[in-house]
Amino acid sequence: VPVARFVPLRLHCVRLLQQLAASTETFIPTSSLLMGVLDLKEISMKPQREGRGGNKSKSAVRGLRLPLILKLPKDGTLRTTEQLDSVLKETFVLLNREVDLYRYSPGVPEFTFAISQRLRKFNKEMNNGRWRAYSKGTIELCEKYSAFAMNGRSTLPDAPKDVKRLEALKPTGTPSMRERYESAIAKEKRLEAAAQPKMKKSDNTRVGDEKKRKGDKNQQQQQEGSGEDADAKSRPSKKRKNKKAVVNQADLKNVD
Repeated sequence: VPVARFVPLRLHCVRLLQQLAASTETFIPTSSLLMGVLDLKEISMKPQREGRGGNKSKSAVRGLRLPLILKLPKDGTLRTTEQLDSVLKETFVLLNREVDLYRYSPGVPEFTFAISQRLRKFNKEMNNGRWRAYSKGTIELCEKYSAFAMNGRSTLPDAPKDVKRLEALKPTGTPSMRERYESAIAKEKRLEAAAQPKMKKSDNTRVGDEKKRKGDKNQQQQQEGSGEDADAKSRPSKKRKNKKAVVNQADLKNVD
């Protein structure tokens, strides 16, 4: 099975496992699946921008959206800058969410140690400043949560391995795993919607809108005309007054 080609499917599975862990408040680690993406040989190779003969590669994907696909193109898998940037960005987003889910667990220092160690190695191997910035942000997050857990678990009566409750270090009034996960997903959707370009109306849509406006105008004119006719009918008609005939008495005598 080509592992690199089905990286989007792997990331989909990680999302589902994180959603399940947040909903049930259960420890379901997925960091090994995400670290496996960084171990792919295509990640450390120099990206291809153009194909042979100076033409752009047919496998180059512009505006790649991983949530909408399950696998990458067969030719040139993870060899373009667009594919690498999308995959690594999604990987670090899920890695940050993984660390945030278990931030109040007593065992988070040991959990984040392996992640930080692998990411420091990743920073030494990469020359891309953006990818190193992704990794550096995750390392700082791990160190922040690890320091909080070290201070918090020193007050626990039991050893970290004997604590049964997952979020034993969560302060009172702090959102739960499920609430933090839902908040992160809502924020992600808002950012994604804001980043999408506004679609221009097509010619067919514009023609349809013009026809609709004309139809509304004609309907309005007909309503106005029918209203005028109704007003005219409702007006009272003037009755003609019949003139009374005046009879001259002198003329009647002459007739006799």
